[in-house]
Amino acid sequence: MRNLAALALAIAHGLLVASAARLPEWLAPVIAASIYIPLWPLRAAGMPVFGQTTGWGWDGPSLLGWAMLVAFWVVVWWLLVRLAFRAVRSTP
Repeated sequence: MRNLAALALAIAHGLLVASAARLPEWLAPVIAASIYIPLWPLRAAGMPVFGQTTGWGWDGPSLLGWAMLVAFWVVVWWLLVRLAFRAVRSTP
């Protein structure tokens, strides 16, 4: 059940990122942060997580970058669900 809940949250997060252009404008910084903040440390470590500069602003994630983002957010959502289930289970 925990794994299914974490997967559902990760998929919902991915759908929000994929439909960012159709969402309210105030969500743009949150969605951008969920993409770029996890990738910046990897870029600083020398990993090629960003694609080529297109001249339209910030570089988008490369294929490696997208793979790392998916892995990162699946782990984050899994840990949060695990903590939530543990908190509910330990409640008298």
